[in-house]
Amino acid sequence: MNYPVWQLELGGGLLIALVAVTHVFVSHFAVGGGLFLVLAERRAYRTGDAALLSWLRRHAKFFALLTLVFGAVSGVGIWFTIGLVHPAATSSLIHIFVWGWAIEWVFFFVEIAAAVVYASTWDRLDRPTHVAVGWIYFGAAFMSLVIINGILSFMFTPGDWLDPATRSFGHGFFNPTYWPSLVLRTLAAVAFAGLYVLATAWREPLRERSKLARYAALWALPATLAGPLAAVLYLKSAPGALEVIRGAVPAAALAFRLVVGCAVAYGLLLAAVALLSRRRPGIVNLPVGAALLLLGYGSIGGAELVRESIRKPFVIGNPSGGYLYVNGLTPAEAEATRASGLLPAARWVKGKDGAPLTEAERGAEVFRVACRGCHTVGGYRAIRRFVDHKPVAAIATMVGRLDKLRGRMPPFPGTAEEAHDLALWLGGLDGELEPQEPAGAPGAKVADGKALLQDKCLACHDLDDPKGSNPLRPKVKGWSAAVAYENLGKLSQLNAGMTGMDVTDERERKVLAGYLATLAAEK
Repeated sequence: MNYPVWQLELGGGLLIALVAVTHVFVSHFAVGGGLFLVLAERRAYRTGDAALLSWLRRHAKFFALLTLVFGAVSGVGIWFTIGLVHPAATSSLIHIFVWGWAIEWVFFFVEIAAAVVYASTWDRLDRPTHVAVGWIYFGAAFMSLVIINGILSFMFTPGDWLDPATRSFGHGFFNPTYWPSLVLRTLAAVAFAGLYVLATAWREPLRERSKLARYAALWALPATLAGPLAAVLYLKSAPGALEVIRGAVPAAALAFRLVVGCAVAYGLLLAAVALLSRRRPGIVNLPVGAALLLLGYGSIGGAELVRESIRKPFVIGNPSGGYLYVNGLTPAEAEATRASGLLPAARWVKGKDGAPLTEAERGAEVFRVACRGCHTVGGYRAIRRFVDHKPVAAIATMVGRLDKLRGRMPPFPGTAEEAHDLALWLGGLDGELEPQEPAGAPGAKVADGKALLQDKCLACHDLDDPKGSNPLRPKVKGWSAAVAYENLGKLSQLNAGMTGMDVTDERERKVLAGYLATLAAEK
């Protein structure tokens, strides 16, 4: 509301996800891979394994280039995208955790310096000193994870910090999911270190590939097997998480299945490669290594999507309570704009210079301010598929109950007039406005019933459209007026997604029931 909006048909949220998940996948390797390098180096010295030591030197250069160059650039990319797509959340996190960011940047500086020294001084430093530099790198990298984890878990579960009386750095940082999240991310870092072994092992002589594959499995498989226990602890400490992955939010449930499927797949593939490579070392090759990395990427991507989905309708918070909605408003600000208007309070909208706007133009501005953070017109999370061929009144009803939809959206932050303007603009996106049937006199039951259907039902349902995701006529097939009357009074019991849609007005209930019965009888 207080910032200009970067409008992308690709979808700002999708762009953030692509940049952030890629960075997270590499940054977890930066932590686990550092521990892997220093322990593998010690093992090579202890066993006199010159071949392993030779490979470690090459792997360390790959590690430094990937984590320092690509990791740093993608980290800057995250700041760039979140600052443009969701400046309100970015500003809030900076101000709440300003000292946390400062501490993390110190650790990151130490991490960069140690990685450069470690990768470039194999023949210049004595063995104990070189190993010590590796430990310094790992310590700094792990502490970066410790700090960032506190901020990321705060975005999901602010906990006691939401109470103004306990709004301190410590209450926000050590929040309800801090420790389970730290354990889960540490396990992921260790597992990914094993997967990344196969990213360079395929270039080694055949006699060395089998040994490296077994070593990779030794790292990745125990951490992967421990992952489900850590995930259960994490989900139990997150309000509403278990309900979400069980189907309350379909996208989150699908993402959770993606996490499980990818983790199981890369675990089985890595175990098979480690076993088969004894007799067929050629199985350790580039396609197998790429497949393992792709599956690892899918697992972390799914996990991030689950976390993002669970905390809706907040960008900082979760359904049990939060600080900042996905539209960039705090609950207090949203309450104020519902009373006084969204557009008068927004700084970056048309009409501020006094130029008059039409209703549809005001609706377009309302969409840009209140909805553009998540939705596009026809691209990612396109709004058109929800409103095409729907009457304005039906769209207005949908806007009025956003917080009751399955997608867990925040309540509409504007006035009833702004909801109508938004509905008018949305209704015209398909090139034609679907007229609202006017309610007739008390005796005109068909006209009244059709108007009520548009107002109360077609906000979420299509009537007959086979391409629609929720056609109404098949659901009411066979309903008599009496059955329809009874069901209209208990819609929330028939379907939890229809909470707040029970028809309680006696006359409306009778008229709508009679009209539904005529629809049910039509062929």
